[in-house]
Amino acid sequence: MKNMMTEYQRELTTNNLHLVKEVIQKRIKINNLPLLAYEDFYAIGCEALCRAAMAYQPSRGEFAPLACRYIYNTLIDHVRHQNYFHSFSASPFIDDDDERTIYDLIGATDDMDDKIYGNSVMDALGKCKAKYSGITLKGVEAIELKLLGHETREIAERYGTTVNNVNAWIARARSKLKDDPEMSKLK
Repeated sequence: MKNMMTEYQRELTTNNLHLVKEVIQKRIKINNLPLLAYEDFYAIGCEALCRAAMAYQPSRGEFAPLACRYIYNTLIDHVRHQNYFHSFSASPFIDDDDERTIYDLIGATDDMDDKIYGNSVMDALGKCKAKYSGITLKGVEAIELKLLGHETREIAERYGTTVNNVNAWIARARSKLKDDPEMSKLK
């Protein structure tokens, strides 16, 4: 199977998990927006740490600086992507019970394509759900819930599982969705 980690790479990752926490604490400001919460950064940072372990060549220097660069760059890419998505302000309509019911995505410009981008993401995710099953399907559903403002903890409670499982589902779905034609249309 392609991209399998060796035992040495797994050990390298396990022994350096603290680097993910350190990079997040020292270099990333967390706003607790959907997909910008600590749990999300940690899951994304762990993925980056694994990629760093797979790319590491001991003859080229120590692992920690390489890993920190991988983690930081991956987190910054994620923040940039989310900031682009969140350049649309969410204005909730409040019903009689003071409950948020509908989000009206209002873009920064009058361009109609920009205004419907947020809905297009949800539509594309809905189409993708029909293609997947198992963990990937749960991951797509979890991403949808995150985009609606739910925290990873809430999603875990909804599914009767742990936060780590939900993060794993999201990571699996994210890796499948990045190559999905429905999601590629949004770029």
